[in-house]
Amino acid sequence: MGTDRYAYASRLRRMDPTAKILFSAFVLGVCLCCPGIAPGLITLALMGLLSVRWGGVPGRIFVRFLRIPLAFLLLGCLTIVVEAHAPGTAVLAGVRLGGRVWGISPAGAYRGLCIVVKSLGAISAMYFLALNTPMTDVTLGLRRLKVPGLMIELMDLIYRFIFVLWETAANIRTAQESRLGYTGFRRSIASLGSLSSMVFLRAWNKADAIYSALESRGYTGALNTVAGNYQSGRLCLLLAPAVGCAQLLCCWLEVRCFG
Repeated sequence: MGTDRYAYASRLRRMDPTAKILFSAFVLGVCLCCPGIAPGLITLALMGLLSVRWGGVPGRIFVRFLRIPLAFLLLGCLTIVVEAHAPGTAVLAGVRLGGRVWGISPAGAYRGLCIVVKSLGAISAMYFLALNTPMTDVTLGLRRLKVPGLMIELMDLIYRFIFVLWETAANIRTAQESRLGYTGFRRSIASLGSLSSMVFLRAWNKADAIYSALESRGYTGALNTVAGNYQSGRLCLLLAPAVGCAQLLCCWLEVRCFG
């Protein structure tokens, strides 16, 4: 069940979710606004340290979750760092095609590295929230912050139906594997196409049945949850300016030392 399993086991599970949302949003905003590499690195280090040491999330789990978006970041950055240059331009690596040099310049490599590091820093800030706060607490915190109710309900329903799709796809794949549906390349392609076409239809029917069940139990457009006895999030709010100062200090040092 992804991050929820670790969120329910976190040491920060009972902390006020509003404080954790504000803390993560503040750190995320500062990380995105600061240029350079150092702010992203310090954000990644500090938020990872807080998640592991304070929240109790295993370090290997945090790193494993970081590897998921890293692959997409590296592929996406290829379109940014690989550019066409005039002949004679200094490049770190390149190839000559059609009178132009296609490759990676030092400026392009630095720009791509900045994007990757800043993205990882922003992701680590969101992982601090996701790995230490269950989804029901997140929605409750968003309601306290006066986020529009329609947005919260859509977010909650979409999140829950992810698991409906996952379960439906897993059941269909198990049935296909029991009938040797993936024994060859052609048969695997056919089975995958069948799975893709059926999973949406079955998930749609299941979602319709769930909606009917909600209406029969008095659903009026809001999935209300009972607030728990949360601990004070004052320490989390006090940490926000400290982390922000560290990010700004790293940004200033990088600009001062490297221009």
